[in-house]
Amino acid sequence: MALKGLKEIDGKKFIDATTMSLDDWLALLNSDRAQNTVFISWAFPTHAMQDEYLKTIHKRTDKDVINLIRNFLVPSGSLGSDDYKLDYLLYCSQHNKEQYRRLMETEYYKRLLKGYIKGNVWEGNTWVIDLLPHWPRLALDALDAYLQAHCQFLPDGRLDGLADAMALIRAKFIQTPRSALLSSLNPYRFEHLIDALYMEMGYSTTLTQMTHDGGRDIIAEKSGAAKREKLLIQCRRSRHNIGVDAVRSLLGIVSNEKATKGVLVCTSRFTPSARKLEKENSRLELIDHEDLQQLLNEHLGPAWPNHIDYHIKESLSKTRKSRSLG
Repeated sequence: MALKGLKEIDGKKFIDATTMSLDDWLALLNSDRAQNTVFISWAFPTHAMQDEYLKTIHKRTDKDVINLIRNFLVPSGSLGSDDYKLDYLLYCSQHNKEQYRRLMETEYYKRLLKGYIKGNVWEGNTWVIDLLPHWPRLALDALDAYLQAHCQFLPDGRLDGLADAMALIRAKFIQTPRSALLSSLNPYRFEHLIDALYMEMGYSTTLTQMTHDGGRDIIAEKSGAAKREKLLIQCRRSRHNIGVDAVRSLLGIVSNEKATKGVLVCTSRFTPSARKLEKENSRLELIDHEDLQQLLNEHLGPAWPNHIDYHIKESLSKTRKSRSLG
């Protein structure tokens, strides 16, 4: 592979990765040449390159995507920007005692002062890889927390890299193409899958009797520090869009039972008038097939179709036990 724009400065080879094609950049990234070449490897060199990769991400293997994510994460050790921050810290220690005191209240500057010589400034986040592909939501939450804690100290390139890593996780392991499996489930198994989903989301759930459900299939409850939630969930397997009448009926049930929210989960879509009613009422939540697949991927993992019988079994076992005790 010929590298366009290759220059050699002080014995080091530099390349302008923004001039490369996506395929050439990926090939360089995964080649032995990457060790002796300085180029943008910690993030996508251009937005166009990121867009091109995301368009084809579902044709790529989990292993290939995870390997790219690894390049975008922050390794343990030191970064080039630490040199300038250390210079500033040392300057403040001599000329601006108050600023020095404020800086030394942060964990980053404490690590910088103690660990710079040994190269132990950054506590990296490459361990997030161990959460993939099974727990993408936890991986996103971990990276979001890392960004919140370190955004003022990380160089712009590393911030771009973490944002790219999060985009890859979301696109590959959460926003997967629509599965025909959902619409193929019978109503009974579909309800148990939704029940398993809300159990995984931390709710205590109860499935109602199918012949006497009172307009709700699942009651999901959760007690938090701020308030107690009670959700009334309807499950609709349908090939046709769900209209405003069904949503208005659910809202009436929510009001009568003084529930926190009514949730309507379907395998199709909702009409514009149904969505309008949802926007006007905070006690309504409409989950269409795309929203549902993202929730399933986030909380049951992107491989949930392979384990669907296990999840349904867990719901069935819980329901039978609770009814036998009742």
